[in-house]
Amino acid sequence: MMKRFLTCVLALVMVLGLAAGGTPARAATGGKLIALTFDDGPGPYTGRLLDGLKERGVKVTFFMVGTNVKRYPDLVSRAYQEGHQIANHSYDHANLVNLSDSGVADQIASTNALLDLACGTGTSYMVRPPYGSTNSRVRADIAAPLILWSVDPLDWKDRNASTVKSRVVKDAADGAIILLHDIHSTSVDGALAAIDELQEDGYEFVTVKELYRRRGVAMENGTTYGRCKSNGTDLGPVTPPVLTSRSVDGKLEITITAQAGASVYYSLSDAALNGASTLYTGPFTVTPPCTVWAAAAFDMNGSRSETVEQRFTQPVAKAPVIQVSDGVLTLENQTPGTEMYYTLDGTAATVNSARYKGPVSVAPGTVISACAAGGEYLASPASRAAYSDRGQLFRDVFPGDWYYKAVDQAAAEGFMSGKGGERFAPNDALSRAQLVTLLYRYSGEKVTQVERDSCPFRDIKPDGFYRDAVCWAFARGLVKGQGDDIFAPDGQISRQEMCVILAKFLGYRGLELPDGAGVLEQFADADAVASWARKSVQSVVACGLMKGDATGKFSPAAGATRAQGAAILVRVEDVEDALSTVRDELPEDGSQENGAPSSEEAEVGSGATLF
Repeated sequence: MMKRFLTCVLALVMVLGLAAGGTPARAATGGKLIALTFDDGPGPYTGRLLDGLKERGVKVTFFMVGTNVKRYPDLVSRAYQEGHQIANHSYDHANLVNLSDSGVADQIASTNALLDLACGTGTSYMVRPPYGSTNSRVRADIAAPLILWSVDPLDWKDRNASTVKSRVVKDAADGAIILLHDIHSTSVDGALAAIDELQEDGYEFVTVKELYRRRGVAMENGTTYGRCKSNGTDLGPVTPPVLTSRSVDGKLEITITAQAGASVYYSLSDAALNGASTLYTGPFTVTPPCTVWAAAAFDMNGSRSETVEQRFTQPVAKAPVIQVSDGVLTLENQTPGTEMYYTLDGTAATVNSARYKGPVSVAPGTVISACAAGGEYLASPASRAAYSDRGQLFRDVFPGDWYYKAVDQAAAEGFMSGKGGERFAPNDALSRAQLVTLLYRYSGEKVTQVERDSCPFRDIKPDGFYRDAVCWAFARGLVKGQGDDIFAPDGQISRQEMCVILAKFLGYRGLELPDGAGVLEQFADADAVASWARKSVQSVVACGLMKGDATGKFSPAAGATRAQGAAILVRVEDVEDALSTVRDELPEDGSQENGAPSSEEAEVGSGATLF
């Protein structure tokens, strides 16, 4: 398309293009830099141009028209991803000088918005005013550098590839900005032929952004640029980032380094990188196998490195299994070909810890950590276990946990057991069946066959761990269930329901609980306690079995955890010792009329860290 640009104006623009800015970071290299620019596209020949540029390792700048951006969005994305600079050539090639301020703003903003769909939000775009037509008002309206040119081969006029090539080669100069159009097939062919000849002559093709950056010239918004002659400075191309890795606690820590001043953007998926991608700020961890994509950039639009794609496949060793028997620690290696390392002071094991050579004596109260590494394997995560004060091995209960002593005591005395693999699951919900099982074990009594046969609940499994406990509790009036024949053993028990069962249990044990009148007034949610549970909650709180939380609430409908169940059981033992009443002798059949909560008493709430 015709460029109405007078020679005298062009000369002035070339002078403006030499405006100084920035400080050279390194000595000149003597290379000849040149910027090819293509206007008015993208179009039907842009894909062929991109193919040719890729073959030659050349980056250029595309000044795109909004109407064509809408027509060929995939070409915009491809050009951006292949490292070319994307820039704005107005929405419909309007002469900006003839537009109002709002008209100029709309031409630029609407095209920027379309370009963002391909390049990512937050991208900045240089502007080439159509026809090179500009004035002080237009420059003030555009918040971007305005790019003109120093070489115009008139490719739009003489649709001949050989002519285009000859004129480009003839007028090429170090620091030149060459005007072409990718909407003409002959321009594409002529440009690629010119590139071949100029590369042989020692020219390096760069984007407009790179031309000025490498010459150390800081570009300013609202300023017009047409050429950037050599000024003795070449900061060099943007080099690809370097990815290194090391094993950290069973994961791979990735460090990315780039040349001074460049930012690094990366992704853990094959999503295209742009200025909205994750900005590297320091080492991060991944789990192999995985792939990391990264690019270094001074500006992701036109001043970036090639994207580095690096695959990490080194396997991670499995953590050793910690076992302690009669005070002797053994480690079981899960990954042949690796060495095992351990600590006994509570710190996480690393490859710098003591190497395991055989069984080791440990004292109660020791926290053990172990890892494996070596050979082709990355270091495993550090496994951890506590050899408790009472000789229990826990993988999820440690000194310092508020429930450590209670869980240790409850487990050592056989009132509570873990969930396999030395895991106690302290934060799991305490179920109705688990509570009555705790009390059953604590009582030391045994259910009779008659009591089993008379248990009415049809949802009690014959082989369930809780079967005898539920039958025992029902026979003694401690529970009734949630219906005529439903106990709901797996349902989480509410705190107020727990109070009712605890009060009945202590009464069954021959203890007289305090009345506790008025004790609930200390709780902000005292009115939330159900009427059927109020007396029991008062008594249980008064004797110290249960308390409120840090916010001053009792949360009667909330649930409890297994750790809280252990703490309650330990307190039951203390309460029994503290109460001064004398136990009555139980009837020979072991039964006692105590009354039990109705079906409405089985409210279940969410768990909370209470007690």
